[in-house]
Parts: sequence; structure tokens; C-alpha cells
Amino acid sequence: MLSLHENSIRKLRVFVTVVDCGGFAAAQSVLNMSAATISIQMKELEEQLGMTLCQRGRSGFRITDQGTAVYEAAQTVLGAFSNFNLAAAEIQNRLVGEVKIGLQANMATNPAFRLPEAVRKFQTRPNKVTFRLEETRSADQQSRTLDGRYDLSIGLFPARIPGLDYTRLFTERVALYCACAHPLSEITDESRLLQEIGSHAMVSSGTALEQVLKKPPALPSPSVFTEDMDAAMLFVLSGQYLGFLPTHFAQIWEDKEMVCPILPGRFATDLEFHLITRRGGRDNKVVDVFISDLLDAHSAA
Repeated sequence: MLSLHENSIRKLRVFVTVVDCGGFAAAQSVLNMSAATISIQMKELEEQLGMTLCQRGRSGFRITDQGTAVYEAAQTVLGAFSNFNLAAAEIQNRLVGEVKIGLQANMATNPAFRLPEAVRKFQTRPNKVTFRLEETRSADQQSRTLDGRYDLSIGLFPARIPGLDYTRLFTERVALYCACAHPLSEITDESRLLQEIGSHAMVSSGTALEQVLKKPPALPSPSVFTEDMDAAMLFVLSGQYLGFLPTHFAQIWEDKEMVCPILPGRFATDLEFHLITRRGGRDNKVVDVFISDLLDAHSAA
């Protein structure tokens, strides 16, 4: 059974050039090889293939029937090899792969979050990239980024863990809300409101948010717990609970006069959102380019 090895491509090129030039002597200048070196290359190729490819001697150079068949096959092989090199070069310059992103929930309404701008810039480049996004809580984002299930995560991270790099991206304003039907919504006197606020029930809007908020002692402890902002809003809308909510998220209901902030000068605060990646480098061009676009988008903002 005939076979080719890794160095066969070079020998095939020599053979094809010799045939194209009509002999060893004429091929020397094209190949930049001596006649002796060409002869050695040809002999090794013939031994490898187990056939005589050409006759050479005093009568001159002549390709054999088997040599003609090999020459034609070599043209196909060398053409395919050339096409492969072109394709490889194209792939090297093109973004190909996957970007896995962990996100905190309910970020789409925050105008400070510039993910759409980053995606828009990324997509101006030729690419075959698949994006995979998951919304999950802060602790899961960190653990999954650390073990490689996510290439990057964006969220609120009250606790830093070793092995991850944290880069500040933007801020989110959070305020205390109640339903417009809640008894506290009718109180305009600040001192009276502070006296009564402790007697009303409260919903927690997530573990991460609870850990970073510096709540005044006048506020009650939560009696409803959820990691989902939509669920927290539903309890606030019931008119029975107070809750801390992102202002961009609550704006939809505030515009409809369904909820209102309580003493925003006292209870509102700005929280920092970070991009996290695994420390020590990623060796992934696609992810690096996307992160660069993400940082540029927020830097410009």
C-alpha cells in the first residue's frame, strides 16, 4: 500500500518542478538546489512510492507512465495543501469559537450596562462565534467562572474569591420602594416616616444585594426572600411589603404610578458592578477580543 509521510510534500514539489522544467538541470535554479540534492530527493520519493517516476541519463529526461500518474495526483495533493494553508490563514485572522457569559438578572434596563454596544462592535469583525449567556446568582457566577464553565461574568460581587480578577464596569442605583397603595406612600413627613417604617414588612431582593446594602437600623429585617427581582417586585406591588430595587428596573412601574421610592435621599445607594475573569490568562483570542470591546464600551461611556 502506497503512503505519504510528512516530508513527502517537499519531495512532491521537487518532482513536480523537475517535470515542469523538463529535467534536473533546468530545475536547479528554480528549486535553488544542486543536481545531486535533487537526485537524492527523487530517489527517496521513488523508494517511498515503490516505483520509477522518470528516466534520466545520457538519453535525457523522460517521465514514466507511473510518473505521469503520480504527477497528476501530486497536482491535486499540492493544490489541496495550498488551499489548506490559505484556509488556515483565514481562520487565524477570523474569530472562531464560543463565548460563555454569566449575567446577573434584570440588567437589560440599566442604561449604564453597555453590553449591546460591545456586541455591536464585536460583530463588525468577520467571525463565526457562538455566544452562550446564563442569568444566575452572584455565587454561582464566581464558581462557574473559576472552573471554566463561564469565560466571564458580570454582576454584583460582595465577596472576592482568590483566582478571579475583578474589573469595575458600571454602577447601579438601588432605592427603597413601596407600592403607591402602601400606607407609607402617603406620609410626607420624614421624621414620622422613619418612626413608622420599622413596623412594615420587607422583601429581600437577593443575597448579593443584602450583603452590599448599608441599611439604616430603622428598616425591618426581610420576611420574604428571593433571588429574583421580578418576584420581589410582585411582593412590593401587593402593597404589603417594602423592597430595595434597581431604579432602572422600578422605573417602568413608577411611570405607571404603581410604586414610589421612599426617602431616596436617605435610602438610595449606588452599587458597583464588576466583570470577573479567571486569573492567569485565558489563551482564547475570541474571549479576549470580546472583553476588550466590553471594556472599551464602558470606558467610552
